[in-house]
Amino acid sequence: MRDVRLKDIADKAGVSVSTVSRTLSGNSNRIGKQTQEKILKIASELGFAKSRTNRIKASFDEIRLATVFISDNESFLSPFFTKILEGIDQEIHKKDLDLNIEHSILTVTDEAFSSSIQDNKIDAAIILGRASLDVIEHIKSCIPVIAYAGLNSIGGMDEVLCDAGKGIEDAVCYLANLGRKKIAYIGPTDKQNIANEHRFTGYKEGLKKSTLDYEDILVEDIFLSPQEGYDGAKRLLNRAFPDAIVAANDNAALGIIRCLNEKGIKIPEEIAVTGFDNIEASAFLRPALTTFDVPKSDIGRFAAKIVIDRCLNPRKENILINIPYKLIERESTLDKEGC
Repeated sequence: MRDVRLKDIADKAGVSVSTVSRTLSGNSNRIGKQTQEKILKIASELGFAKSRTNRIKASFDEIRLATVFISDNESFLSPFFTKILEGIDQEIHKKDLDLNIEHSILTVTDEAFSSSIQDNKIDAAIILGRASLDVIEHIKSCIPVIAYAGLNSIGGMDEVLCDAGKGIEDAVCYLANLGRKKIAYIGPTDKQNIANEHRFTGYKEGLKKSTLDYEDILVEDIFLSPQEGYDGAKRLLNRAFPDAIVAANDNAALGIIRCLNEKGIKIPEEIAVTGFDNIEASAFLRPALTTFDVPKSDIGRFAAKIVIDRCLNPRKENILINIPYKLIERESTLDKEGC
């Protein structure tokens, strides 16, 4: 008996594949009750559930799992995402996991992703990165089982998070407690059309909590790369001189510290700098970067756990796992006496 595809059900029901996918995955709020009932009846008649169970019990290709990067600006080349991917691989290759999993890494804009969607080659996906709501909704409509792994909540699906918005808020409060009064932010802001990005909100909340005023001139909107951090710091310093800079992540902080060093600005005496995520390079900067450690491999492992669990044990409730971050103090905020 061959696998029953979503397209088989869609053709018989006279609806789109995405409508079938949303109905069978429980993501059917906008689909009429009669249409849902029709789809479920046809799926049952065609033996969709039995076909899926038989395939899961087969000797290969039991679950076709994809890790999908939902933005062109982020990829497996990033040291942050490399660690998350390591965690995913650790979980799906566990010796005690009595299940074979075919794992692929795709980017939502690639032709390989489109063809995989059209041919129903993806049973489940772990999505990584940041994107517009339209992109996220498109993925949710095409893939039956989805979990998000990262730093900024999307909602409406299983998620494994290390809350970057709260982390940036804590970074501002940390710097304020060190006596810094003019704290700048270099990172993504609400000018970018990104649904799952909350760090700028965290920055403003941190200022409010520390009774510091928000100033537009202390904010640079950038993508998260060393070059963008470098260029953003140059623009910032052309119009203002803060006593601290909160970088949205360590990648951006690499460029910021390079810019400050080139200008002969003493870190942290004149300007303190914090990052977020604790990539390996952050400990080897001059000065070494104060940052917040994110258990990146754990994020990947837990995301794989919950997406596999949902495949084998379908459920309507979404799971949210919050993994804590930890402050790592280094020379970019502490002088030689540690204050």
